[in-house]
Amino acid sequence: MSQDSEPDDLHNRVFPVHEDMAYQLKVWRFERVGWYVLVLLVVLTLLGLFSRGPLSSADVQSRDGRLGVTYEKFHRNGSSNPLVLHLKGQPNALLEVELGGEWLQGFNVEAMQPQPVRSASAGQGMKLWIQADAQGQASLYLSLLGEGLGRYESRVAMPGGSAVSFDQFIFP
Repeated sequence: MSQDSEPDDLHNRVFPVHEDMAYQLKVWRFERVGWYVLVLLVVLTLLGLFSRGPLSSADVQSRDGRLGVTYEKFHRNGSSNPLVLHLKGQPNALLEVELGGEWLQGFNVEAMQPQPVRSASAGQGMKLWIQADAQGQASLYLSLLGEGLGRYESRVAMPGGSAVSFDQFIFP
């Protein structure tokens, strides 16, 4: 073997088994790319691309700061995920919030804590009244069960113009 030629291992052989080394090198490259894709997929999964994690967790606030929502962008069909509403208003007042958009088509509300003082339907959504504390703040914790597939647009609003919109995606 000379310095300019390839090692003997990379030449086609006939004995004891017929080999096509050009094809074999392509297969090895394809396997290597496959391993990189699998590692990338595992890392993205651990980071929350397909459910809970840093890539999935999100927090949106209204411009006036009276309304905030903490939610998961990505859900799995059949799994439960939290949605937390943070409301600000007058001390000890009843704070009204309207949940609308497509989210009730893809999610089932399993639990709400604390229970709203009142609730009513509002078109394709619902209105809830939550008791504020002495500082005028209230939080509502919802447990959502993903029952759809695809993207769902949600809108949360308070009277007086405070509103936020966000999208959530349900994987199969």
